Amino acid sequence: MGVLACAVILAAGFFAGASPDDAISNAVFYALLIGGGLFFMTSQFPAAGPTLNGSGKPVIFLRFRDSSPGSLGSIWQMGIASAGPARIDFQPTTERSLIPSGRSRAFTGLGATGVPARKANRHDHQQDVPLDFWIIIMDSDSGVIEIAARRDTLQQIQHAVGSASP
Repeated sequence: MGVLACAVILAAGFFAGASPDDAISNAVFYALLIGGGLFFMTSQFPAAGPTLNGSGKPVIFLRFRDSSPGSLGSIWQMGIASAGPARIDFQPTTERSLIPSGRSRAFTGLGATGVPARKANRHDHQQDVPLDFWIIIMDSDSGVIEIAARRDTLQQIQHAVGSASP
């Protein structure tokens, strides 16, 4: 894209009667500006978030549904999940690198709430939840939690904990 911008600006500079030095410097400047901007946009905002860490465990986002707005519980936390019968072990991770950080947490007594799964929206995406993720709501011993993941990952989690699939 930067090369195309360079060629167009160079041609426009020559057509406008600019000197070759001015046309070339403008073309290189704008090509670097456009190419660099596109590079950083695509590297910072990938089309989809990670789905598995190195050990093959699914990456999910989790938050507490009934927490007060602005509290840490109301913010989506990225982590690695291990699901078992009526249980999910959640290990928070750092962004993108999936290095474990913070305490792991076991959610037991999981059960379906009867609320259908929904697709992540722009409000969820503001907290880095990819737009192709689905969100389910589950009851746990720690309160009502929301889990965001790819649809197949949610089905695996629900199957493992013994809930109905979305």
